[in-house]
Amino acid sequence: MRTLRLLVALLLVAALAAAAPPAHAGGALETTDITNPQPSGIAGFDLVDIVGIRWDSRCIPVAYSMNDTLDPIPNPLGAPVLTLADATAALQDSFDSWNELRSSFIDMQIVNTTANPGTRGFDFVNELTFRTAAGFGAIASSPSTSLIVDVTLTDGLDIDGDGDPDVSAAISTCADVDSDGDVEFPAGDYAAGTIFDNDVQFNAAALRFTADPAAADNVTNSVDLVGVATHEFGHSHGLSHVLNNQKSDSNGRAATMYPFIDTGDPDAETSIRQLDSDDAAWSSFFYPEGTASSGPAKLQHGDRSFASRYRVIRGSVTDGDSGEPIAGASVGAFTLLSDQLVSTAFSGTVRLLRRQADGALFFPLDVASGIVDGAFEIPVPRSVYRVGMEATDGAPVATGSINFTAQVGGFFGQLDFEEEFFDHFEGAVETYPALASIVQAIGSNASIPQVDLVTNVNTRVAPFGSLDFIGFTLGPGGLHYAVQFPRSEIEAAFDSGLDLLQAGLFRTAVSDASVVPRFKKAVLTTGIVQTDGTALVDVAHPVRKRAPFIGQDGDFAPYWFELPQLLRLQVGWWLAHGPPDEDLFLVLQIPDEPWPGFNGLAPAIGLDGVPGGSNDVPIFGRSFVSTDGVLFTPETRFNYMFSLLLSAD
Repeated sequence: MRTLRLLVALLLVAALAAAAPPAHAGGALETTDITNPQPSGIAGFDLVDIVGIRWDSRCIPVAYSMNDTLDPIPNPLGAPVLTLADATAALQDSFDSWNELRSSFIDMQIVNTTANPGTRGFDFVNELTFRTAAGFGAIASSPSTSLIVDVTLTDGLDIDGDGDPDVSAAISTCADVDSDGDVEFPAGDYAAGTIFDNDVQFNAAALRFTADPAAADNVTNSVDLVGVATHEFGHSHGLSHVLNNQKSDSNGRAATMYPFIDTGDPDAETSIRQLDSDDAAWSSFFYPEGTASSGPAKLQHGDRSFASRYRVIRGSVTDGDSGEPIAGASVGAFTLLSDQLVSTAFSGTVRLLRRQADGALFFPLDVASGIVDGAFEIPVPRSVYRVGMEATDGAPVATGSINFTAQVGGFFGQLDFEEEFFDHFEGAVETYPALASIVQAIGSNASIPQVDLVTNVNTRVAPFGSLDFIGFTLGPGGLHYAVQFPRSEIEAAFDSGLDLLQAGLFRTAVSDASVVPRFKKAVLTTGIVQTDGTALVDVAHPVRKRAPFIGQDGDFAPYWFELPQLLRLQVGWWLAHGPPDEDLFLVLQIPDEPWPGFNGLAPAIGLDGVPGGSNDVPIFGRSFVSTDGVLFTPETRFNYMFSLLLSAD
């Protein structure tokens, strides 16, 4: 057994973040827009819109300054040493990953240096620095300062209060007019959410940064600078984190904007140097080439217009139980043939309560005032897709790592539904939620059907508490894990109307984040717990079987049972006529060695093993393990995190 390796967060800090007119959450960093506050019905408070952040096109290319006060870059582990020149070149390579997108007009360039002896701050210098404040605990961060109201900037205005004008009527694009190292903005109108200052800081006090991909290793406090910076520079031009950490059933790589990096897996470290289709789609959506006749958005040699490459799938997410719109659902588009996750979006348009006296923000008191709609937009390359959704429920990413929209949905308890796919028979009760209708995103945007998803109403039978560990990464190969679901529990569910067994849910994980958690098989079957506490589980004659079974990294992976209505009849017959001492079991088997990945460890399952703690439960004694797939011995240390999903049909 191996304890859960902490994947160090690429921390997002958005100071005074904001954006253009209200838009669906998508993949955007967000802030408030107080331009047009709405009455809240509460004295001293109003409701304000949540919007995403952007650079104004007049400030593109975005000019960055490299802090040159550290050379070489500090390295707590010793060699290899990264020089300032090497670090600067690496960071420009990371910028160029975004700059070279043919359908996005974002352009970020390192143009000079700054000799700031302290840490970053709001000063109209877009600073890249390896100097961080004491106690800074992340690998890196990319805080932005942005407008929270529509404004007209006038000549000579000193916004940051340093005595130096930050606005000039003599320029039409952002420039260092007086050659003092900071950027002046042209006079004119700016929308809420316009970024004024972005600084990116890298924690050289705690980590060794390397620039050569060959230097990437499994030392957890050594990390590839180019991959980390590429992630942070996504935040620098307004992109939020995403849940996309597993491209397909055969590709375990994460999108660059996934919020965690496994510093113990060199393949995972270096893979985020290359932008995923999810990353490219949102950069192109926010900065679309070919949308203006002049300036950065004008088509130039080598550019491809956004309209020629992309279409936008639009729809909404509704709670099947309450009928309320859902904020913070992650909706994804999957290719039809290769089943690759291409692009994702977050549902919902939301508002927050703002205290008028000091601008402090609070969650709204009810869904009606806080969630305007459950709408989403997903930019996708022109193709044919399946569209599915999952909850932003902390597995694998919590709402606090996304944006305000997801946090509002989480605050109202909306993000506890099971993942499913869109079909033309959407409703609160679906027999087979894995069924997916084809969504054609080829013709004009007007021809793409509305994708309105409704969450299913179902019940989990989950004999475990919170995740405490992952295991057992040392195997041996072929090991079987099983969880008992007593006959009496199934009878009670059927008697209450929950007689449709829809899925088995398995909390799965991998030690190397670049690897797909591939298991030999998943099984629903029967078995008998003997008087000595061991169990005889009939893995050879399962009720349902999926081989191989593809798990999800750090999440619950569903095995949607085939022919669930027939399964209901089978289980009903078993309850009426089967051996009275026989129970149902969910079984998961790990594959034989060798296992893939740099560290060569087995795919793992989630373990609950701290009874009596916060949000936890006792050890139930319903988990078993077997080396031969016949005789299962009881697990006394943990609850295995397997559950049955039931519904009333």
